Amino acid sequence: MRNLCCHIIVNQHSGNGTGKKIALDLEELLLENKIAYFFYMTQYPGHAIPLMEQVTSFIHHDDDRIWVVGGDGTLHEVITGLKKLDLSIPIGYFPSGTGNDFSRSLGLPKDLKSNFENLLSIQTPSTIECFIYEDINSGVKGVGLNSLGIGFDAKVTQIAKESNSKKSIFSTLKLDQFIYFWSITQAFKNRKTFSAEILVDGEKINASNLLIVAVMNHPYFGGGIKIDPESSANSHELAVMIIKNFSVSVLVKLLWKVITDGSHIHSAYFQRIPGTEITIQTKTSQLAQVDGELIEEENHHLQFQMSTFLLWK
Repeated sequence: MRNLCCHIIVNQHSGNGTGKKIALDLEELLLENKIAYFFYMTQYPGHAIPLMEQVTSFIHHDDDRIWVVGGDGTLHEVITGLKKLDLSIPIGYFPSGTGNDFSRSLGLPKDLKSNFENLLSIQTPSTIECFIYEDINSGVKGVGLNSLGIGFDAKVTQIAKESNSKKSIFSTLKLDQFIYFWSITQAFKNRKTFSAEILVDGEKINASNLLIVAVMNHPYFGGGIKIDPESSANSHELAVMIIKNFSVSVLVKLLWKVITDGSHIHSAYFQRIPGTEITIQTKTSQLAQVDGELIEEENHHLQFQMSTFLLWK
């Protein structure tokens, strides 16, 4: 391990500054262990994607490592960058976001030192499942680690991102999950429904009066909200979650079930369809999100298929 050299991509602003703190603490551990390192700071949303071309150009030996300090969005960008470059370089991950749904799904160590020691001890990286989506209209491709949602959940994500004062309060109280719940109540007031044509492994479904259509690779939305309790990491399948419109009184009941026993999945308002090849076409313009990153509002026509990447786990 004395020859180890770590190239570390850092989003200092992730988790309302948690990324910066973790990077500083990580630097102390690297110095204590006499491990060579280089930091690469992201400068703007999406920066980690082009940054990967620079970082990967320095990876020449088996003892070179790429580590990431950031939230789900930062890791999403790093894996997107690798896919664009058609490279299969393993990644080490120190989660520092407000949600950290990816690390929660995989059971990565929460403690920095434990995670650091774990990364030093691993000899062989693990293959982790993700998905590739393609906009059939434009040909543009993207990567999803956790989920891609169309409709209401994207609006919730947008509100959560814009509510900086609320995020700071909840983060200070270590109640980050409630940012998402608060955003749900705000978005619900002006919710809009839509229709979509959905194709899962050859089976076509025409759905209407929809709040959300989501493709799930992991169980969680919004920092620990287990919206799809039947999904799990590396299950060799994705799942389409179809959520129909409902009233305020039903929302309260469903949120309680989400928090407690996950029985919301059996509600008449939810339909879960597992599969590996998925196409979703919305009938009207809708906002979308992937791993908490917003996708421009438009008539979506998206095709999904499973993929993988390598993680030091």
